[in-house]
Amino acid sequence: MTAAASETIALSTLQGDMLCRLATGGDLELLRRLLTALGDAREVGHICIDLTEWVDEPLELQEAPRPSLETVREQLLATGVVGDGNPDTAPLPLVLSDGNLLYTLRHHRAEQRIAAFVQERLQRESITSPEDLRSTLQALDLLPANPTAHDEPDWQLAAVVAGASRALTVLCGGPGTGKTTTVAKLLSVLLHDDPTLRIAITAPTGKAAARLGEALQERAAALPDLAEPLANLEPSTLHRLLGYLPLDDGFRFGRDKRLPFDLVVIDEVSMVDPAIFAVLCDALPEDARLVLVGDKDQLAAVAAGQVLGDLCHAARPELGLGPPLATFITEATGMLVPVQPPDDQTSGPDAPVAPIASATVALWKNHRFGKQPGIGAFAHALMQRRPDDALAAFALGHDDLTLTDSQELGLQTIEPQLLHVLAAATDNDPERALAAIPHARVLTAQRHGPFGAIAWNALIEARLFALGHRTDEPYYPGRPILITSNDQNNRIWNGDLGVCGRNDKGAPVVWISDQHGKARAINPRRLPAHETAWAMTVHKAQGSEFDHVLLVLPDRAGPLYHASLIYTGVTRARRRATVCADRELLAAGLGNWPMRRSGLANALRS
Repeated sequence: MTAAASETIALSTLQGDMLCRLATGGDLELLRRLLTALGDAREVGHICIDLTEWVDEPLELQEAPRPSLETVREQLLATGVVGDGNPDTAPLPLVLSDGNLLYTLRHHRAEQRIAAFVQERLQRESITSPEDLRSTLQALDLLPANPTAHDEPDWQLAAVVAGASRALTVLCGGPGTGKTTTVAKLLSVLLHDDPTLRIAITAPTGKAAARLGEALQERAAALPDLAEPLANLEPSTLHRLLGYLPLDDGFRFGRDKRLPFDLVVIDEVSMVDPAIFAVLCDALPEDARLVLVGDKDQLAAVAAGQVLGDLCHAARPELGLGPPLATFITEATGMLVPVQPPDDQTSGPDAPVAPIASATVALWKNHRFGKQPGIGAFAHALMQRRPDDALAAFALGHDDLTLTDSQELGLQTIEPQLLHVLAAATDNDPERALAAIPHARVLTAQRHGPFGAIAWNALIEARLFALGHRTDEPYYPGRPILITSNDQNNRIWNGDLGVCGRNDKGAPVVWISDQHGKARAINPRRLPAHETAWAMTVHKAQGSEFDHVLLVLPDRAGPLYHASLIYTGVTRARRRATVCADRELLAAGLGNWPMRRSGLANALRS
């Protein structure tokens, strides 16, 4: 059982009854109601519930009158199952913080470990001097010829300076802003100074880790210092890096056994479970660097919490950099960068900038969507929190971004690309079939329901059958396969895409690309868990790219209509995105940015 599954059980009705039976005082009915609220909050991604908001919720939303905040605190602490999180006292199943946030013990501990780790790293002095770093940048020809001649800073260079000089760096940016290129430059700088550097490249999923490794290999051609070190670099999932032990639901590495690396780079941090991130914080060696890479506007992890979102919310990179980092960048490169104003929203006009702002760099310039002006305008508007402009991007008349409310028309737009996969598989051409897989994909907001991935896979197979293609066999030629679990022995990763075909004897096989991009044929019985992938959820597509994306949204309002899901779906498209949705529902969804409740961002502002 995973930790996430354990947490779900911990908030079940049965467990709630158990906690109430263990209680030694207080208002048990109030405890039961708050346990239900905490379970509901976790289902939508919150780490905790804010009791201040809970007691002040509109009366029409309350199932029964709620007592005052003071009474709630008093009654909870009197139950004997709710503590204040003091590490010097015996742990209790629930924690009530000074800020009136109610957590499960597991979530509170994870948040406290992350906050303590980040704060400790932020207090460290720079690892190198501006003068030494400047010499390295000059040797690698990474310094601009005239840094003060441009109004717009080179944010990639700023991120390289941050990563080279700090024990913790957060690099955020949308798709196509050059995050991988920046990581490659940073590795080049660090390896130039220390060729023996031990590097770990990791991500929440095996496919995401492999993609980062492949992308870095491509960048190595332009950065000779990277060629040899990256040749032997093996990206891995976070679970594999930490040595996950399924029988114990624990990890080999942690406080008592540290990771054997000098630098750990985590990609797609928006997808990381905070509980797993807390384990990494414990397992990272004292003198190792940590570089976090991701898009803060993408969908958060399936588990509760949003580590990257909290870090960036506290850092406010859109307002500029923290003064210490800005000064260091200028001294190392001669480049001027915007300095963030004081955080007057939280602590008054004279309050200092949050320390995390001197470890966080955002990339703003998009290098991918130059030939896709519609997608580019849409993504940029949402990143700037301008939902009206994002909606207006559909009316600009660009072929790369269109909106329709007809599922039939939506299917017609991607049908030719789907037929390419079938044709290649029927011709027994695995290389061409695998190359056709990223041409088009239907992305859905949910797995089940009439607008879900399962229904759309059935719809597409029915259409193909009507066109004369056999889709009534389990592994019919051309059926795309999405791997949903890792198989380390066969080097097949969660998120890999394959295509069904036939071997020389006519038996079913599944073609999957190896680490060198070559097709290999695998008996379907040897595959780990997998499913049909004409359509897939946006969550499962996160980190992937397709030439043409058809994003299908429900026909009624609900929690799935939110900006991060729509943004993530549309920006999976390299060349064209078609959104199938009601225009009014889409407009409302683009203005809805769900924030997952936690105490991490406020802790990091201190």
